[in-house]
Amino acid sequence: MTEYRSIASPTAGDIEGVDVDTGLEILADTVDEVVWLDHCPFLSASFQPMPAWLRHEPVSAFRSLPEPPPGHRPGTPDARRVCVSFAPEHGTNARTWARTYGYRLLAPDLGVTAWAADKISAIGLFATAGVPAPPSLVVPATGRGPAETYWNDQWRQAVAQRRENNLIGRGTVLVDSPASLQTCLDSWPDQQVKLSRYSPGISLTVTACAGPDRTVVSAVSHQLVGIPELAAPWGAHCGNQLVHPRDLPEGLYEQARQAARRVGEVLRGRGFRGVFGLDLVADEGRLLAIEVNPRFQTVVSLVQATERAAGLLPSLGLHILAFLLPALPPPSARAFPPGPRQSQLVVHAPRETTVHGLAATGRYRKNGHGVTGPLPAPADVARLADDEALWWAIAHPGPVTAGQELALLQFRRPVAALEPRPRPSPAARDWIAGFDQWYRTGPAHPEGRPGPLEAESPFLRLDERRMREAGGHTIDLIIDRMTTAGDRPPFRVPSPDSLKAALEEPLPERGTEDVCALLDHVTRHALDRATRLDHPRCFAFVPSTGNFPAVLADALASAYLSVPGAWLVGAGPTRIELTTLGWLKTFLGLPDSHGGLFVSGGSMANFTCLAVARDHHLDGDRAHARLYCSSQAHPSIARAVHLLGLTREQLSVIPAADGLRLDATALARRIDQDRSEGRRPFGVVATLGTTGTGAVDPLDDLADLCEREGLWLHIDGAHGAAAAGTTRGHHLRGALRRADSLTVDPHKWLFQPYEIGCALLRRPELLPATFGMARHALDTGYLDPAESRGDEVNLSDYGPQQSRGLRALKLWLSLKTFGARAFRQAIEHGMDLAEYAGALIEAHPELRLVTPPSLAIVTFRYHPADAPPGWDAGSAQERISRKVCTDGQALILTTRVRGATVLRMCTINPTSTHDDVAHVLDLVTRTGRRL
Repeated sequence: MTEYRSIASPTAGDIEGVDVDTGLEILADTVDEVVWLDHCPFLSASFQPMPAWLRHEPVSAFRSLPEPPPGHRPGTPDARRVCVSFAPEHGTNARTWARTYGYRLLAPDLGVTAWAADKISAIGLFATAGVPAPPSLVVPATGRGPAETYWNDQWRQAVAQRRENNLIGRGTVLVDSPASLQTCLDSWPDQQVKLSRYSPGISLTVTACAGPDRTVVSAVSHQLVGIPELAAPWGAHCGNQLVHPRDLPEGLYEQARQAARRVGEVLRGRGFRGVFGLDLVADEGRLLAIEVNPRFQTVVSLVQATERAAGLLPSLGLHILAFLLPALPPPSARAFPPGPRQSQLVVHAPRETTVHGLAATGRYRKNGHGVTGPLPAPADVARLADDEALWWAIAHPGPVTAGQELALLQFRRPVAALEPRPRPSPAARDWIAGFDQWYRTGPAHPEGRPGPLEAESPFLRLDERRMREAGGHTIDLIIDRMTTAGDRPPFRVPSPDSLKAALEEPLPERGTEDVCALLDHVTRHALDRATRLDHPRCFAFVPSTGNFPAVLADALASAYLSVPGAWLVGAGPTRIELTTLGWLKTFLGLPDSHGGLFVSGGSMANFTCLAVARDHHLDGDRAHARLYCSSQAHPSIARAVHLLGLTREQLSVIPAADGLRLDATALARRIDQDRSEGRRPFGVVATLGTTGTGAVDPLDDLADLCEREGLWLHIDGAHGAAAAGTTRGHHLRGALRRADSLTVDPHKWLFQPYEIGCALLRRPELLPATFGMARHALDTGYLDPAESRGDEVNLSDYGPQQSRGLRALKLWLSLKTFGARAFRQAIEHGMDLAEYAGALIEAHPELRLVTPPSLAIVTFRYHPADAPPGWDAGSAQERISRKVCTDGQALILTTRVRGATVLRMCTINPTSTHDDVAHVLDLVTRTGRRL
């Protein structure tokens, strides 16, 4: 373990900084205005006496930004107008506000901030700084062993931490056995976890500032962490109290300052500027570094009062100078000022509850078992009487979750003994109890009578602030999801028990104020716990990748309750669907006379088309009907047959010929035989791009056959029809025009989110003949007002659904955003990747091509040249697939080709690269060799 070696300090003393008069003079010459951005003004208010150039704006990640006034234009950036935020990396609000009003946000680089706050990278940070830290190891995100693999029997307890910083302790868990560690790891799947030996000593925080030329170390405080009386989670921050050098065992105070200086110098070298905090814990006479908080901390408001008393510029001013000057002013060292050491407690919600009202921010006096205030006195912690405290409100009335911060409560004197995890003094607990009644019942009326009741909120509605907050948070989650597709392993299949433990709960009778927390919860525990089909190395199935405009379109369609069913209720949405249908026909080379309907996916499109084929050809007589398809057809064909009232025997399955295509000659013979035996053939299903191998049935031959025999030709192009929109697939267009019906699936090769399929017919007027509301009307006039008139179109007459979501909007917005040319290029990119994969496979001595690349699908096998006699090749492919998936680098599955198990790649993801393809084939080879 690295030990301390003293490094030269430009000053000597208990606390250092910049002379207050010098600092204020420089600031007055440098800035015209400084705005402190936070939901609470605690830090700007503690800069006393407050200069004329400093003010507060209630802007933070926890509040939605107010709309600019009408006619407002973005302000012109002005170097003399600056703003400072508590933690600008927690959201975009501070940066948006600064840009909107023309202020320069003085915040460190987001990249170095994230690096410094990261619990994993902090291990290297402390090692570089030469600052000792508790023994630790990193549990990997994937390929984990059982908890016993990582548990050190020499540790009585350990601390498990996620990467990200968490202000209320939800990223830190104290564990004392392999079982408790396993529970922790199960709750943080696919995340690296830092596991450190627990040191039960006194916790300290050092406040410092990384300037352009040096690190300035200010005051040291005793950090109160995980106190059961104050916070629900063990790792929650519960408060601080300043300490004098004499308060600590000999040498610890200077160790803390040296550690902060060393860490600050590493941060400076990475480009970090401004105030930061270093958390340390005492361990057998030395201090071990726990974490860095590269931002302001609540204790800075206490530190500023001490700095002012010592004649030093408060930390907020030093933070500003660190950004605006090439070098900080000459250093000053001062003795720790005499007098009591200030302290503070963070008041948390002890359980899930409802805040009825919080006391207003201000100065309060203890009055028996209650509190009175706010007093007409300045909010200055240094000027408090012993029976007074400062209360800084943080939360808002409404539901709160357990552990949520309610307020900051500050005192003139310490609130607890200087010891590990101390109990707050009875006096401090009395203060909390006095305010507890306030938030439970709301503020009392001055005359002791209850105040007027608030107007009841409308049912099932959020106020505008909460909607904007939740909406912005949702967009952040979506962007994070769509910009980090390759950051986590593609394969994720959690156990049913783990999902049940995370998501099963009683029906919630009461709601919550914190919608953002709900969004985080369902994202982390449900949505994110699934296979990532858009991962660039996911080559399984026919994956959907989605796109951002399409996601926005789905949200808009939901918000506007868009129903392209009856023209009476959804005229605009209907027109969007008709326009998008026209674009899709143009893309595929179909004439304007074709028509159809957007449905949920390829399966429903096949069902819709075959229902029309049944009605058009059979006239209700289904007894001897026969429908034909290849053995390679999609299972949705057999399912549609069942739902259409036909038996499985009435689906005549023709064995696939060479190339795994429907054999037109064998089909003709089967039709002749069925007719001779009194059966009634009515349709043929051809596949344009089988899901197993990408095979294309002989479409032109089948079209000729169906014309001769008077049969309905349906082409299932759920996967491959999109290829007709490209130069390579132009030859397919003739057959598509001749088909009676066609299935297209935009959530496959047109890169749309689920759900959107399309049924297209050569004679679209046959759709209402099957599905029209008039045909199925009962004795009710409920829907009579919605009947179409003139050229109005009721799309509810064209398919099995009456109420339908506006699925077309996402394809409309995607095409308008990117243009059809971009879609053609993306489709051809997928075909290029498959051909590249095929070439690599053919050139590799241990890989064998089974089916050549077709519509971005290629199948192959791992087969070493020295395979022993009787080698079970099928089992080997399955084992290779399982191992590659569970190792977390890629997703490649198996299929069967003529009864043999093979590996299959589908390369339609437009974010996949040639390197991704080569890497996965290399993984297959290396895995095969190991197995």
